[in-house]
Amino acid sequence: MYRPINTGSRFLKTLTLSCCLSLLVCIHLSAQPLQRKALFLGNSYTYVNNLPFLVAALAHSSGDSLFFGSHTPGGYTLGWRPDAHVADSVSLAMISGYSWDFVILQEQSQTPAIARLRDSCMYPASMVLHDSIKSANPCSRLLFYLTWGRRFGGTQCFTPNYCSPAFADFNQMQDSLTVAYKKIADSLSAWIAPVGEAWRIVINNTGIVLHDADDSHPNLKGSYLAACVFYDAMFGKHSHGLSFTAGLTADTAALLQHAADSITFSYSNYWNLNNDIPASAFTTNVSSDTLFTHNLSSGAATWLWNFGDGQTSALFEPVHVYQAAGSYPVKLKACNICFCDSVVHHVVITTVGVHAHRAETKLITMTGPDDSGAIRFVNYQGDGSLSFYAANGEITGTWPVTAGMAKVAGNKSGIWFWLLTGKDSKIVASGKTAR
Repeated sequence: MYRPINTGSRFLKTLTLSCCLSLLVCIHLSAQPLQRKALFLGNSYTYVNNLPFLVAALAHSSGDSLFFGSHTPGGYTLGWRPDAHVADSVSLAMISGYSWDFVILQEQSQTPAIARLRDSCMYPASMVLHDSIKSANPCSRLLFYLTWGRRFGGTQCFTPNYCSPAFADFNQMQDSLTVAYKKIADSLSAWIAPVGEAWRIVINNTGIVLHDADDSHPNLKGSYLAACVFYDAMFGKHSHGLSFTAGLTADTAALLQHAADSITFSYSNYWNLNNDIPASAFTTNVSSDTLFTHNLSSGAATWLWNFGDGQTSALFEPVHVYQAAGSYPVKLKACNICFCDSVVHHVVITTVGVHAHRAETKLITMTGPDDSGAIRFVNYQGDGSLSFYAANGEITGTWPVTAGMAKVAGNKSGIWFWLLTGKDSKIVASGKTAR
């Protein structure tokens, strides 16, 4: 059941935290593949046509769900006091009162295009709000609502002392808005919902009017297009093909959905989407029953390997010995403090109980180390490096190899696995030795 609310009126400034939380809206589904929790902080550009509800309805039509709150008094800014979210008790209480996946910030429509006002109010307020959001929940994402230019451009004055240049048309004003949002989003590693750029695609390529009669606010088509962009950004799915049309014709809805998908996903890196998710990647080398891993992950602080035989490791690049031949799915889960990414590669083990590697049909073996730590490789006279591993895959030491010889120190008595790599970092030989 839908329970939309309108928080655009000023009386909400007097509400307590408990009242704020009672204003949250949730769409309940029997099966919810993806759930998102989002707080919308903005003004009439957000509450006209009830943008949060439109996003929730799109999610509902796809089998997903959006749990949302909003505080959108008319004319509000991020930083121009007293009508500023950065100083608003309701806004701050809603930020801290719930564990949001996304907090959406929408600046007053003219402010980003007025350099003095942008630099003195929008940017400092965005930084303070970012800190408040991250203090409440380090894993909440700040998502900027990139709005659109006025239909015919023109000079935009917030007050008589704060005016923009004279924009020739919509496109010129949109350029200014996009640059302003991009700059602050990049500085805060925040995401951008590129609504204004989706408007640009539709306006320039179809002539469809997205502005209301005041040439500023959105009509229903404009708000629906904005909702499609937000659905794309927050759920990471294409809106094209969703059945919810908000009363628009199927053809119009499909066109707007396609425009949202195009600008959001074709330029996702530019909008910083998923810039906080680690990338899990690795390669492997197999020598007999021994798996050597090469971790290529980025943006992660912890790693969990599953070797497919019931054994795991939290090391960065473990070495694993299999006890039986077979095909094994090797999974690496790479995580930062908030998010994880996983990848699986299959390895085939054909021989167990043998720890020798042949190169160029010649068996490369290792003699030593003797009491002085000297090692010599038989059938290898090249340079490279030698690494020793404990049975749990932990590297205990790495030493240079020169002309097939190395000198090691510090390894305790026991069974050690060794790995010889050439100057090109490729595996030359491996095995095990007893000390």
